[in-house]
Amino acid sequence: MNALTKIRKLNISASVLFFTVVYLVLVIKVSTAELIYDNWLFGAYSIAVSFYILSRFAISHFHVHHPEKFDPSYEPTISFGIPCKNEEENIYETIMRIATVDYPQSKFDIIVINDGSTDNTLAEMHRAQRDAEGKAVVRVIDWKKNRGKRDGMAECIKQSTNDVVVFIDSDSFIEPSTPKELVKFFKNSRVAAVAGHAYVANADKNIVTKMQSVRYFVAFKAYKGSESVFESVTCCSGCCSAYRRDLLASLVDRWKSQKFLGTLCTYGDDRSLTNYILKAGYKAVYAEKAVSYTFVPDTFPKFMKQQLRWKKSWVRESLLAATFMWKKNPIMSLSFYLGIILPLLAPLVVFRALIWYPWVTGNFPWFYIFGLLLMSTVYGLYYNIHMNDRKWVYGSIFAVFYTLILIWQLPYAILTLRDTRWGTR
Repeated sequence: MNALTKIRKLNISASVLFFTVVYLVLVIKVSTAELIYDNWLFGAYSIAVSFYILSRFAISHFHVHHPEKFDPSYEPTISFGIPCKNEEENIYETIMRIATVDYPQSKFDIIVINDGSTDNTLAEMHRAQRDAEGKAVVRVIDWKKNRGKRDGMAECIKQSTNDVVVFIDSDSFIEPSTPKELVKFFKNSRVAAVAGHAYVANADKNIVTKMQSVRYFVAFKAYKGSESVFESVTCCSGCCSAYRRDLLASLVDRWKSQKFLGTLCTYGDDRSLTNYILKAGYKAVYAEKAVSYTFVPDTFPKFMKQQLRWKKSWVRESLLAATFMWKKNPIMSLSFYLGIILPLLAPLVVFRALIWYPWVTGNFPWFYIFGLLLMSTVYGLYYNIHMNDRKWVYGSIFAVFYTLILIWQLPYAILTLRDTRWGTR
């Protein structure tokens, strides 16, 4: 039996197991909701959260870009923008990966912002600038004082005169084909943002990075994929995303000076920028073949700080997006609003299921635990179907970890929305 046949058989087995577990989840949720919670609200939540997650998996299956929606031969001019602070280990390779992409040399340049770095980042930028000579034009802008990522992104927009701006995180590397895979969608004049797919570069380091590796894959493939079916991706991630420059130029000053609850917004820049574009009536899509590799936090303290910052930006931008998302496709709107309501209710539901219910009844929450394990297995198996590696079990671990631990960050994130500190620097 050759390797390809083995892989196909493994994929079929994973798919059968995936749908079997999904079936069990649905049967258990419907038949035991009232028994478990003895309350229609909590029973409805149990069914709704399962429906929400499974619907994302199902809808993403239809994420197929038809040829008439893009032009593979379309080659607009591009500016790659890289705001950067204290990234001496990776910035050289980030720049050089871009400098050697499969794209006409005369049609792209690279704008790098040294945002007040205190290490050797600037020297690495200039080294890349020298080594890229003859391959790409690299412009290095040196800020002695740190101004923040949003100011850096805004400066890249203002410095560019090209058709498209592609933002790359300073610790992310792209594939040679990524620019073409991003820009082909801009042939459609209503598309203003395109999110690439990010894999975790340091996935094999430890359990923290392995969990994030699965989390990233599912977040892009299933979540962004399902949103892209309706051309309304809600967050074009900083790892690698492209934007129509003329539109950015028209809104950059408003976006740069965005305030919430009276304080200047200094995090959640990518989600915020996507919101501005969607609110203006333009489309945002996901290009799964536009691949990048990004480094993620490799310790629990760093990971927890990053997650808290992301939750704060999610709360802020979700509230703002709620004022206009109802204008989008009805299915997209329903999914979006469920995606707000369910996480907000989650801490209360988890508290009731794991603490209050056992305390009042004297019964161990077997059904809740079993349902949680089934849903976490679905999460991991979804990854395994597509990637076919052993990391899928870390996806299941992450799903449990998120429900039992990370969910409690949300109330704190809401209470600290006005705290604008980055948290991981």
